[in-house]
Amino acid sequence: MKHRKKCLALALAVLLALDLRVPTHAAVADTGYTDVNAGHPHAEAIVYCREHGLMNGTSSTTFEPESTLTRAMLATVLYRAAKSPSVTGTDSFTDTVEGSWYSNAVLWASQQGLVGGYGGGIFGTNDPVTRQDMTTILWRYAGSPSAGTSTFNDSASVSGYAASAVAWAQRHGIVAPASGSVFAPRDNATRAQVAAALMNYSLTQETVPSGNTRVLVAYFSRYGNTDYDSNVDATTSASVVVENGQRQGTTELIARMIAEQTGGDLHLIETADSYPTDFNDVVDQNHQEIGNGARPTLTSSVDVSKYDVIFVGYPVWASTAPAPMLSFLEGLNLSGKTVVPFCTHDGYGAGRSYSAVSQASSGATVEQGLAIDSSNAASSEPTVISWLNGLNLPRAGSADDTQRPQSETAIRITIGERELEGLLYDNAMARQFIAQLPQTITMTNYGGREVYGGIEQVITVEGEGQLRFDDGDITYCPTNNTAAIFYAQSSRPDLTMTVFPIGKVTSDLSIFPDLPSRVEITFEVISK
Repeated sequence: MKHRKKCLALALAVLLALDLRVPTHAAVADTGYTDVNAGHPHAEAIVYCREHGLMNGTSSTTFEPESTLTRAMLATVLYRAAKSPSVTGTDSFTDTVEGSWYSNAVLWASQQGLVGGYGGGIFGTNDPVTRQDMTTILWRYAGSPSAGTSTFNDSASVSGYAASAVAWAQRHGIVAPASGSVFAPRDNATRAQVAAALMNYSLTQETVPSGNTRVLVAYFSRYGNTDYDSNVDATTSASVVVENGQRQGTTELIARMIAEQTGGDLHLIETADSYPTDFNDVVDQNHQEIGNGARPTLTSSVDVSKYDVIFVGYPVWASTAPAPMLSFLEGLNLSGKTVVPFCTHDGYGAGRSYSAVSQASSGATVEQGLAIDSSNAASSEPTVISWLNGLNLPRAGSADDTQRPQSETAIRITIGERELEGLLYDNAMARQFIAQLPQTITMTNYGGREVYGGIEQVITVEGEGQLRFDDGDITYCPTNNTAAIFYAQSSRPDLTMTVFPIGKVTSDLSIFPDLPSRVEITFEVISK
């Protein structure tokens, strides 16, 4: 299953060659396509997919965002994404042609259980892919994870085989409604929709932080520290949610989402004395504890010395963090750690809790927090992921720590009539790039932060990469075999694909923001 999930990341990259839809609204200056203007609802996704090598246009100037693709085309994209493995046998469909351009792909996809026919031996080779079929195929490729039920207004019209897939896509923010709260399962998926879905899926696969950073997700929850009756549910307590038949606190639910995305270890903070079942009594007790400066005794413990980043979660009962969370933080040696608060609440936000966490976290760097309304907890995973991707967390073991040079090779970077100077580091990856010089690269000016373009030969990667950059960095990205020059920090300083610094531009960088969307840049070694 892990192997299939790895392939999915690549397949979703290629799946971009397909078409699904999740609305995005970030502005882009220029998409590079004449039929996709900067105001298109999926402009960011379309540019993202091209920039990450996930999906190209139908020509050098067009994307055809509203066109569809056939079921055979979808199977072929996935098959190629899996590196076209050899297949034996024949499929059971009566409408596929043996030896055709799609035959191996359909056979492979059917053998993998990714696609099926309509029944009666019909595959529907030339039929457009519907939104529910596209979602189902992605869900199967992801390993068919459980996800409860969807809450679209037309969920009842989703076919039975697609119900879990649509719920999964909704929960993880992969596929947005076609309009309002309507999923439109039987509508055909468009290329723009696919681009949006693949971008969203790609973002859900990013783990924050990267490298060898060790993460702990510690949380205090009313559920787990209250002696509830066995039949307690969300109707009797806003602190409890029931998901897939499992009861858990809303804070615990958010903690599990964070742990899933970061690979962190979970730790429940437990008190020696249970809290009351009546919420008003809980609030009264919390007021007394905060007012008296009480620090409840904890029965749980964890060794934080082995962690770099500690997420701390709690419910907000009275405008600040509950006393057990302060007991937990004040009892730890947090010097050099990064603490990240998150909380659940009943509509009043985080209050003063972030400040309380900061004061209790002596010696630590405290990052921006996240507040989730308890009533929205079950559907908040896209919000959690977006927040995680925006955090500025330490990245242990990154290339920035391991690949800085002992000596460098001077290079000339020519852009039109302008010549810049730079250097390439003394490491194995930089030397592989040097061996390809001189080289003229057609580069894309992207996002007000970088120019990037494909290079002639693949570079063998060594060490750990990173998801950040410094101005002037020359980097290599193995995901799409591109070199890049980063020239400015932006509103999205954290990258979505790992890069490896191989050099640096030493000249002034002011030329780069005004470069056209496509530009030829020549790299060459300066002779001694």
